[in-house]
Amino acid sequence: MRALNYNGNPVSCDVIDRIASVIGAEKISKEHESTIITPKSQADVIAAVKAVMAADGVITTKAAKCHRDGEVCLDFSDMKDIEFIDTVNMTAKVQVGCKFSDLVKAVEEKGFTLAVRPAGKDVTVEDWVYRELPCVGSYKYGTVKDNVFNVFAVDYTGGAVETGYDNIGYYMSGYNLTQTYLASYFTIGIITAVTVKIIPKGVTKAVSYEFAGPVDIQEALMKMAQEPSVKPLHISYNENKVVVAYQGDEAFVDLDVSATDAIFEGATKIEDDLWNGIEEAKCMDPKAPTFYLPLKNMAAFIASAKDAGFNVAGNIPDCSTAVVKLRDQDVDLEDIIAKAEELGGRYGGKCPKDYRTNGTNRFIQKVVGAFLGEKPKEPRLTRRVTPEIIEELQAAVGAKNVNTNGMDRTIYCHDLAPLPKEAGLAFNCIPDVIVRPENVCHIAAVMKIAYKHGIAVTPRGNATWGLGGCMPTNAGIIIDMTSKMNKVLEINTEERYVKVQAGCTWKRLLEACMKKGYIIGSYPSSFPAGTIGAWISTNGMGIGSYKYGSAKDNVLNSCVVVDDGTVVRTGFDNMGSYGMNFNLNQFFSGAEGTLGILGTVTFRIYPMGEVRCTGYEYDGLSMADPQLQEIIQNPSVVPLHIAWSDYMHFENQRRAGLHAPDVTNVFLVTFQGDAAHNDLGEQFADASAEKNGGRKIASEVAEHEWEERCYEFRARKVGVGEIPAEVIVPAHNWGEYVDICYDGFKAMRMEPGGVIGVMVDRSTTLFMPYYFKDDELMTGMLPFGFNFYMGDRAAEFGGRSTGLGVFFAWQLDVIHNAPTVRTMRELKTVLDHHDVVNPGHVVCGMTRFGINMGKPIMSLGSTVLQTVKKMFPKDTTFSDNLGRFRYNDMEHLKVLDRHHKLGDGTQ
Repeated sequence: MRALNYNGNPVSCDVIDRIASVIGAEKISKEHESTIITPKSQADVIAAVKAVMAADGVITTKAAKCHRDGEVCLDFSDMKDIEFIDTVNMTAKVQVGCKFSDLVKAVEEKGFTLAVRPAGKDVTVEDWVYRELPCVGSYKYGTVKDNVFNVFAVDYTGGAVETGYDNIGYYMSGYNLTQTYLASYFTIGIITAVTVKIIPKGVTKAVSYEFAGPVDIQEALMKMAQEPSVKPLHISYNENKVVVAYQGDEAFVDLDVSATDAIFEGATKIEDDLWNGIEEAKCMDPKAPTFYLPLKNMAAFIASAKDAGFNVAGNIPDCSTAVVKLRDQDVDLEDIIAKAEELGGRYGGKCPKDYRTNGTNRFIQKVVGAFLGEKPKEPRLTRRVTPEIIEELQAAVGAKNVNTNGMDRTIYCHDLAPLPKEAGLAFNCIPDVIVRPENVCHIAAVMKIAYKHGIAVTPRGNATWGLGGCMPTNAGIIIDMTSKMNKVLEINTEERYVKVQAGCTWKRLLEACMKKGYIIGSYPSSFPAGTIGAWISTNGMGIGSYKYGSAKDNVLNSCVVVDDGTVVRTGFDNMGSYGMNFNLNQFFSGAEGTLGILGTVTFRIYPMGEVRCTGYEYDGLSMADPQLQEIIQNPSVVPLHIAWSDYMHFENQRRAGLHAPDVTNVFLVTFQGDAAHNDLGEQFADASAEKNGGRKIASEVAEHEWEERCYEFRARKVGVGEIPAEVIVPAHNWGEYVDICYDGFKAMRMEPGGVIGVMVDRSTTLFMPYYFKDDELMTGMLPFGFNFYMGDRAAEFGGRSTGLGVFFAWQLDVIHNAPTVRTMRELKTVLDHHDVVNPGHVVCGMTRFGINMGKPIMSLGSTVLQTVKKMFPKDTTFSDNLGRFRYNDMEHLKVLDRHHKLGDGTQ
């Protein structure tokens, strides 16, 4: 980490003496001309960073392996404690000086294991976290970015940043600092500890094969990539020998091994033990010249390497990427590097910036500057949309794509937030102009104009969120993404990706992929109307998240337009971004459109196989908790989706005149994959339900609930507001929180709609207890006291409310510590110093009157709202509206109308 004003001079002896006076002289030594500090705690690191950065110096760590004379270097060999191993929440916190082998041993003693392990001998956690490199286990579990829950880092001021949470996933919680610190290559902060994901251990079995040559290996691997359920823990090769390892429940592992034998038909199964010691084998050697290739071009590259005299080994970190390592030769690599690039690959020894666009490299430098405290000059801008600016916009995107109609502008001033009209008066929410871009170039042109004049730009999808995420706060320009940027651009089934415009709905994308026999990993429950860019921007969780992660976890590449109109390309369409340092694919997730506007996104897609719906009925919803916990603890039973709906949910649908199955409390478990794997999953779920008092419901009922998964709030057809209190809580508290939902309905005198929700990952569950309210009443704001109440109760378990937008931006200070929030706000200031990209959201809640909707005033408002709501009589909105609205009769008349005989015109 280098101070912005660093001038090349070493840190003075006076500075070192000041550090010694704080942490102790015994922790400081000299190595050549460098000062080595061996901290024993984060407090020691904070003291050192504060002093060095204030003196405009450089402070790095020994793991960087590139410190120079005069720099201060941190040696973390004394910070090697495993602070906890939490087998309930399935996480472990460890200091960065810990050897990975020691961490693995400690976790496995508890019956769990680490999903991935870095390559090399005596590797420490610190060696792992700063670089996104393929690991042992990457094919199944990803890289460092997929396996760290929380990062503890020291920023340039000495602030203790905590990027996430130890016991729960990081969703809809502001800027994605976790994945930004990871793979940042020592440039933006000093990481002192991380909380990592651990998984149930199960068994691990490896099988080895010998092929005729690399063409046959490539063909077999590409065939395996098209299997919907066969997902190895790891694949490596050395010359013509391949080892494939599986991990999980033994029945599943044995099924996988049998399937692999069939896939690799034609290869010779061999008895060679190629698995033990794989971390230090040639195929994983971190020191060997390393190349990343599209899997489909692996054989061609290996042939060229062999022609040049190289021996090869390597690994397969995902379904479309091959890692090739050259060995046993010490010759010039220039020609072979050129061959890799010709085949669409890259050389790991080259600077990552050589494989990025100039605009992307400039943006990364701005990111680094923001983390190091850069202070941009305050610009002088008009910030007004004038007729001349309208003409500029028309010239840039075409007159037909620019709309200043007053009625249309009013329609675009809000989202689905069920707030009284007076709430919108706090902001200048009616845009001056609506622009409908047709491509990324149009977005870039609009942003250049906005940047020049300081005009706010608010990106808008279909406005299906309810937190004011796409509501303008300072008028300006609305970019309507859905009108024209709504197309699926490419589906590549061979390399398993889909490229789509950000204004496309998830439904359109899903249907396009399903026609080809594939699915996207996850999508929101609002998928019929929700758009690609909007849900990624919230870092949302939804259908499929339990198996495939959130939307951000499936992004391979995207085109993002930032404040000044620069187009940032975050990754690669057809292979992973290994060794590229900054993880831009996930950088914009959680920013809610305040750091850039998504133009196109490239996602990983998955072979569909079959989708099998199973469901179980319980007398009380919380009685499903043992079954839920048993599924979570199984290393191989990973449903596509787990959801639940209670008895009130179905009762209210029937009261509204809707068809609803004759069930009470339903626990829905949906599997996806090949029939054999689905059979094993269903058998486990059946046995667990039977053991714990559940009753399996008819498959038709389970399929009905699956088909209705995007219509959770359909009882609102009687003309009422139907509002969920969205909160996430640790999965092991699921049963307790079910009961808290019912207690909350009573305590807040609500008219309950039901308790529904979904599992997000093994550690995280999303609850959406919903209620009925009358949006037309003057007291229509009072029921929101229930949302605050449920968020407060979730916090007691280490959970929280989700989403920020405009109306809940104050929550940023509630769910993060002060240094973390300051880092987010400084990122916004530097990356958007003209304040034009969706201003007033996430990090700022300033009204048009200069009133800061911050933590103090909004916390007070939350308390007042809850207190006053408890003083009012119980809500009866649903019952009242059943008498006022006659939708049941209307449905009946519509049915009759389909059958009545029309006159011939003579009557």
